[in-house]
Parts: sequence; structure tokens; C-alpha cells
Amino acid sequence: MRLDNYFIKFTNNLAYLDLKESADYELLNDLPLPIYVSDMQSGILTGQMADKIDVENFLQGMLINIGADPEFIHNEEYKSIIAHYIPDVSKYTASISLNIADEDIGKALLLLRAGYLLNPLDNYNAYLYARLLWPRAYEVEDKFKDDFIRESLEILQSILNKDNNFAIAYYELGNIYANLGEYVKSRNYYNNALRKTDTDEACNEIRDRLSEINDNAEIEEALYFIGKGNYNEAIIKLTGLLSNKKRADAYYYLGVAYQNIEQYENSIMAFENSLDSGAEFREIYNDYAISLYVSGKEIEALDLIDEGLLKYPSDPRLAYNKIQINLTLGNLSRAKEDIEELLTFDDLSDEIRANLMTIKNQFKI
Repeated sequence: MRLDNYFIKFTNNLAYLDLKESADYELLNDLPLPIYVSDMQSGILTGQMADKIDVENFLQGMLINIGADPEFIHNEEYKSIIAHYIPDVSKYTASISLNIADEDIGKALLLLRAGYLLNPLDNYNAYLYARLLWPRAYEVEDKFKDDFIRESLEILQSILNKDNNFAIAYYELGNIYANLGEYVKSRNYYNNALRKTDTDEACNEIRDRLSEINDNAEIEEALYFIGKGNYNEAIIKLTGLLSNKKRADAYYYLGVAYQNIEQYENSIMAFENSLDSGAEFREIYNDYAISLYVSGKEIEALDLIDEGLLKYPSDPRLAYNKIQINLTLGNLSRAKEDIEELLTFDDLSDEIRANLMTIKNQFKI
């Protein structure tokens, strides 16, 4: 599995002890017995076991060992011992993990992983494993981040392939996609969870989550329509959202949609509302200026670009659009100054650089 390279480091949390030969625990004789270091109690001596032992400590140690290192040399012996003492291992790992997750989430995750490796058909244990697994993506080094999320998604989808009424799997998928910023998917999964949940408390929790992400889902759908050229659908979606809540980003995308169907006055109003609502992104100055310019409001467009350049002085597109407007107005000396300055930008694209040279040649500036 992809995450083996991450989990193997947790074998450092195990100590391996030797049991004095005992007729009571013949299966444990002649094996290095793993025990979770934090579980070592007063009845355990360093290096060897005392006369009285708690066999469950070793069973959990074996499960943790399997979860941390599925290829460990003694895992087959450990599996036989676990099967002897624990008839339903995944039910056991789920139960123990729920009890200890608040105080030791790392141990709980390793036990759940072992339960999943030993019995991937247990939907509840698999769900719990995925539920604890994906948040670790935001706590570990970047090279494992995508793997944590990918494996959690695969596990939860696999559960639903086996049982499409497993409501909490839908809910957890909604949580994952909300964290990923994929709000339409998140909303769909929450709605499925709501349809398949019959307890009032759980339904209210799902409705709360839907309420939190619904506006973002509406904007995501509007962006989809804009990307597909369905600007009227985007306008309907965004005006519906803005009738209930004023959002700077929603006004901005509404301005973009109006601009693309050449309703420039409407786009100007939307862009202005976006700025009034606290928009803090450079694109609005460019797009707003374009609508002003094509509406014959060149001076207002220049003033707006200057306002944008005060906030984003190294934005080449703003500077380029300013040059174009000044050329249209016949301000050749100002355009020349701006061209020379823009050509000093380190991150200038080849396209803009080529256009500037064309302008210099065409206007002999």
C-alpha cells in the first residue's frame, strides 16, 4: 500500500519482549512480542516479562506491528495468535480505537489500519480508519499528503460500492471534499447522507454542514457555467446567491459573466459592488477597467488601473492595459514611459514582451 513508507516509522513506538516459558501462553513462547511503549505498565520489566502478564497488551502490540509494518517477518505468527484470542479482529480494533482516540489518536489509527488490513470487508472499521486517516494529510510532510486523502476516498467509495445505504460514509466524503474546496461534490455527498439518515440529531448535524458550504457550492457551480460559456446560467446562480448574502467574490464573477455577454453596464455595477464588499484580488481591477473602457469611460478606466497598481505595482497585465488605453487616448509620451518600465519586469511573459515591441515599432516610440 502507498502509505507503508509513512507508517513504518511507528515501529519505533514498539518494544519487543521475551516471555518466560509458560504453559498458559504456549502460543506466545519463542516469539519476540511487541508491546506499545506507552502501554508498558509496572508488571512489565525491561527485556523480559514478569510472571503475570496482560496478554491484551501483546495482542494490541501485534496489531500495531501489523498496521505499522505489514511485511514484518513475524506477522504470520502474530495473525495466528490474534485469530486465536480475538474471533472478530476488525470489530475489536474499531471498539478499542473509539475508546482511545481522544487520548492517543496515533495508536487508534494504527489499530484501525491493522483491522482494515486483516479484514477490509468490515465497513465500520474501514470507515473509522478513513475518518481518522484523511485529517493526517494536513499534519504530515507534503510527500504523503495526497496519499492520505486518496486512500481515504478509495476506502469510503469502496464501502458505498458494497453498501450504498452506509450514510456515515457519504457524510465523511462530504467532509473530505469540503476540505478540498470541492463544494459541489461535498454538497452532493451531504445530501445523500441526509436522505439515508433517520436520526434527528444526525440530520441536524448534516444540515449544519450543508448550510456552511452551500454558498461556496453555488459559486463553484457558477464558475463551472462560466467555464462552459453558459453565462446566463451563471448569472441566475449568482444573482440567486446574492439575493441572500452579499459576497465580494460572487459580485466579481457576476461581473465577469455580464462582461462576456457584453452587458457592460451591468458588469460595471457588479464589479463596483465587489469592491464595495471588500474585494481584495487584482483581477477585479483589470476586468472592471475593461468594462469601463469598452463603455467609453477611458479616464475612469485609467483611474481604476492606477488604483489597482497602487495595490499591485508589479502586475504586468494592469500596466499593459494602461498602456493600451493611453495609446487610444493619444498619450504617446505616457505610454512610452510605461512601456520602458514594463520591459524591466522580470516576470514579463513572452507574449506581452513581443506585443510591447510591436507597439514601439508601430507608434515609433
